[in-house]
Amino acid sequence: MSGTLSIEGGISYDALLDKIKALETEKQKLKQENMSQSKIIVDLERKMAKLDEVTQQRDWLLDTLTKKISDLSRFQTDLFRAERFSTIGEMSARLAHDMRNPLAIIKNTIEVVKLKHSSKIPNDLMSMFSAIDKASSRMVFQPDEVLNFVRTSPLECDEYSLSEILDSSIDKIVVPDRIQINRPENDVRLFCDMKKIEAVFTNLLMNAIQAMENSGQITIRFFQNNDVVTFEVEDSGPGIPENLLDKIFEPLFTTKSCGTGLGLPTVKAIIQQHCGTIEVKNAPTVFSIFIPKTL
Repeated sequence: MSGTLSIEGGISYDALLDKIKALETEKQKLKQENMSQSKIIVDLERKMAKLDEVTQQRDWLLDTLTKKISDLSRFQTDLFRAERFSTIGEMSARLAHDMRNPLAIIKNTIEVVKLKHSSKIPNDLMSMFSAIDKASSRMVFQPDEVLNFVRTSPLECDEYSLSEILDSSIDKIVVPDRIQINRPENDVRLFCDMKKIEAVFTNLLMNAIQAMENSGQITIRFFQNNDVVTFEVEDSGPGIPENLLDKIFEPLFTTKSCGTGLGLPTVKAIIQQHCGTIEVKNAPTVFSIFIPKTL
């Protein structure tokens, strides 16, 4: 009898062992290849993660660069505007100095003539005198409006009556006969720079008068709480076109043929200097100013 066993089907036992060993070897080889492939996949995943990180960093750098370019462009625009306003300021200072005295003489002369000779002056001539008076007042106001915007000066604050500041502001402008100003019945006290808040009232009142084309009502209201003083200036005019609401505080923007485009920007700058805010709404037009009681 042979020493080699055979299994049914003619395959010897030794051959079967050899085949099993070959399969085990192939299994180990496949296992090693699988581990190697797994390492490759892990390396690829790490590289993809790094690539995503690099992509994110690139996007962040691009966003940052875009913002810096935008900031630089805005800075250059602001610098150009500041230089232009500086030139306007110097020119306005000279003009204001040269114009104030002659205009004051014209205004005072007209007032004296109207007071002394009112009974002898015909109505048509009196209306001409009134036109001259209003025009000269407006000519005085415009250089002051430019100066108030371009020059920066520190606040000189104290506690004041807001009603007294309002009265002083009204005395400095020409109020047409068909304009009715409704003053607030109450009074509030505010720690502020009186001259600058006076300029705020003056500009808002002039703006309202022009918006109503010299006919209508202006209503002023005062409010206060523990922290904030609020005052509103409302007019009965046609309102501000919706497409212009976002532009009215931009320097040099104006819809008026005789405007400087600096009145409302001056108001905003003064309010911000007092750490306050200004809002505007339509139907009716109301400018609301909020100033903290203590700066």
